[in-house]
Amino acid sequence: MYQTIFLRENEKDIFQTLKNQGIKTEIFEHHFSNLFNRVYNNEVGYYLFRQDKTVYKIIVLPKTIEPSKSAEKEFVNYLLHYYRINNLYKFDTSKKIPDSLLQLAFKSNNSDTQTHEVLSEFQSHRYDAIIQSIEEFFKCHKNSKRIKVDHVSQSIKHKLNLSRNVKELDKSKIHQIQNRDIAFSMLATVTYSALKLFITQKYSGLDEKYQNKLFQKIKKLQTTLLKKYKIDNGYKLSLASLQSIKLTRLFAKNNESQELLINIKSLFGFEQMYRGDALSVELREDMTSHSLFINPNHFYEWYVYDILKASLQDGESIAFDKKNNTKKEYRLESQTSKSITKSSNPDFIIKNKEGRVKAVLDAKWKIIKKLEDINSNDFLKLQFDGELIAQRDARIAHCLIYPKLYSKNETLTITYNNQNYFDFKLLEVAIDFQSEASLYYIKGTV
Repeated sequence: MYQTIFLRENEKDIFQTLKNQGIKTEIFEHHFSNLFNRVYNNEVGYYLFRQDKTVYKIIVLPKTIEPSKSAEKEFVNYLLHYYRINNLYKFDTSKKIPDSLLQLAFKSNNSDTQTHEVLSEFQSHRYDAIIQSIEEFFKCHKNSKRIKVDHVSQSIKHKLNLSRNVKELDKSKIHQIQNRDIAFSMLATVTYSALKLFITQKYSGLDEKYQNKLFQKIKKLQTTLLKKYKIDNGYKLSLASLQSIKLTRLFAKNNESQELLINIKSLFGFEQMYRGDALSVELREDMTSHSLFINPNHFYEWYVYDILKASLQDGESIAFDKKNNTKKEYRLESQTSKSITKSSNPDFIIKNKEGRVKAVLDAKWKIIKKLEDINSNDFLKLQFDGELIAQRDARIAHCLIYPKLYSKNETLTITYNNQNYFDFKLLEVAIDFQSEASLYYIKGTV
């Protein structure tokens, strides 16, 4: 039996909302610590867990999706495009998925089904992607590999690095070249144990329809590891040791091995594996739940960047605060205390082919149903950013971008004493993933 529960982004009282839906929260209150933490930190996502014979699916919807019969399908589509944008720009290393499986998930989600299988199948694609990434790592490596790394000490222990010693100003530091072995057998042992742990503690929470396929892939990977590496059968891995400093150091040899550890942790819900979170791993010994949470505001900015970049005319360029430097520093002077340096950071700056500023834009993750919903802080900051950045460019466009607007394309004017003080434009870049429509409005406005 499945029960789907919808919550809204920024839901203030989760318990009361659930009670209003006739749901008895007492039976699974111990699952809510992580959920509360995510919602209160303005994140959206899903939380799946099995309680007795019922699988509960709590979906925290972004503000652009209303609870309805099609909400789950719309939400999965939202997550698919999160992965699409993330695969392009790599802004969230914990939420990776290979393009091949992403396309498979897109194809599956294009069907008309609106049953519980929509989110379950998405979750199965997510696990497939993790297993595939782990498998690709071990295909490329033997039992061990010798690499050369730079070593600095006050005594000579290894071969001297003459070029670096010549450049070194501090003569007490002696640069040397150290040969270091990376023991992939130990990484394979940890991975093998993690797969066993996943099967025993997490696997049972999956939809039965997808268990067999995933089980076959895991067993195949385990068999490959046993054949290729010296697996320590006496090694014991627990949820607590999976997040230990000792294990982190083992995987810290290079970027590839660090990425492998991320994939291993992702099997157990990467977001839940840190002590800094409100949820401690010891409280989740059952691990029969699945969850995925993202920052919708962060995603929206990258989504808008992708749309804006595709809308550029010949020779134009775009700078994005999360990717390039849009900072413009200024001084805040004081007569009574020390002056300080501050900065303006608009989300986007578009320049023409001559390099002159054409537009300054800010993306806001807000729903604007009427004119009164526009916050004055938004357009006053936009004006200030534009004045600092434009300088010699006397006339530039100022634009505020929202996912939903009462009017898709409009110019607003601030007047003071019957005089025009500042003009800015409103742009709707909707989360409907129809880039052609979004590009039409932007090309005609910016």
